[in-house]
Amino acid sequence: IIRKYGIVDEHSPESVAEAAKLGTVVREKDIKGRTDFRPLTTVTIDGETARDFDDAITLEKLPNGHYWLGVHIADVAHYVREGSALDEEAYERATSVYFPERAVHMFPSELSTGLCSLNPRIDRLVQSCLMEIDARGTVVRYELHDGVINSNERMTYTDVNAIITDHDPEVTARYQPLVPLFETMGELFEILNKRRRRRGSIDFDLKEPEIILDDQGMVEQIIALERNIAHRLIEEFMLVANETVAQHLHDHNVPTLYRIHETPDPLKVAEFEEFIETLGYGLGTDAENIQPKHFQKLVTKMRGTPEEKPIAFLMLRTMQKARYDPENSGHFGLAAESYTHFTSPIRRYPDLVVHRTLRE
Repeated sequence: IIRKYGIVDEHSPESVAEAAKLGTVVREKDIKGRTDFRPLTTVTIDGETARDFDDAITLEKLPNGHYWLGVHIADVAHYVREGSALDEEAYERATSVYFPERAVHMFPSELSTGLCSLNPRIDRLVQSCLMEIDARGTVVRYELHDGVINSNERMTYTDVNAIITDHDPEVTARYQPLVPLFETMGELFEILNKRRRRRGSIDFDLKEPEIILDDQGMVEQIIALERNIAHRLIEEFMLVANETVAQHLHDHNVPTLYRIHETPDPLKVAEFEEFIETLGYGLGTDAENIQPKHFQKLVTKMRGTPEEKPIAFLMLRTMQKARYDPENSGHFGLAAESYTHFTSPIRRYPDLVVHRTLRE
C-alpha cells in the first residue's frame, strides 16, 4: 500500500534535523506566559497500541453543579513554524497513515511520539479549550488558553471501560485515585450525548473492522472493533471542543478551515426513500425539507433489526461527503452550526491550520 499510493516512508533529513534540534523536553522559556494546568488531575485515554497522544482531559464538578471540562491538545503549532522543513513536509503528507501494526507519521517520531505527544508524567505544551457545561449539555462559558500540562496517567479504553461499566475490582483498585474522575466523565458523556440526540445528530454506530495479523504479518482474521463507553466519551468530548473552537473562530470572523457536511442532494434522498419504503420504513418528510433528525429517527427505529446495516450503509451513501472549507456552512450529520478539526494536530494538517488561526 505504501508503494502503491506513493506514501513517503522516511522523513527528509532536513525535517528530522529540525525535529531533533527542538530537543526532547519542554524548555522553561517555552512555558513562560502559559496557563499552568500541571496541578490538575489529567489523563489521556487511547487504544492499547496508540503511540501518539494528541489529547488529554481534565474535568471537575463546579459548586453550581455544572461541569468544567478541559480538552488539552498537543501544541504542535508552537514547534512547527510555517515554511519550515517540518511544515512543508507535513503539508505534503496532509495526514499520518495508520496500518494494523505500524504508522507512517505526518511528523518525524521525535515530534509525533516524542516532544508533541502528551506522554504521562512529563511536561507538555498544549492549546486548551475549557468549557463550563450545564445539566442540559449546553456550553454556557468557555476559555481558550496556551497551556502546559503534566498528564497523570496514560489510560486505555479497555481499562476505563472496566472501571465505568464493569466495575472490575482489580482495575478499579489499580487506578483508585482516578476512579471519581472517570465516573464524572461517564455522567458528562450521558449529558452531552443526549444533547446531540435532541438536536438531531445522526449516530450510526457502525462497527469498524479490526485486522488481526499473525506472526508472519499475514491477515489472520477480521473482527468487529467493539466501541465501549470510553471510546464514546472521548469522542463526545472532542466533538464539543471542536464545535466550541469552530464557533469561536466564526464569531470572531477569523479565516480558518471548517469541517463542513452539506445537506444531501434531494434526488439521492428521494431514491433512498423509495428503497426503504419497500422495507416498510420512511423518513417522514419530503426530500426538499430533509433534516438530520429525520435520519436520526430512522436509525433509532432500525436499531437491532436485520436490515439495519444495509440501510445504514445506503444512508451514508445518500449523504454528501464531509470536507474542509474556508466557508462555514455547518455540519449536517452532527446537526452543528459550526464544526472544525482542532483535536488532532499531530496527525492531521488541517488541525494545525486551525491551531494557528486560533493563536492569531
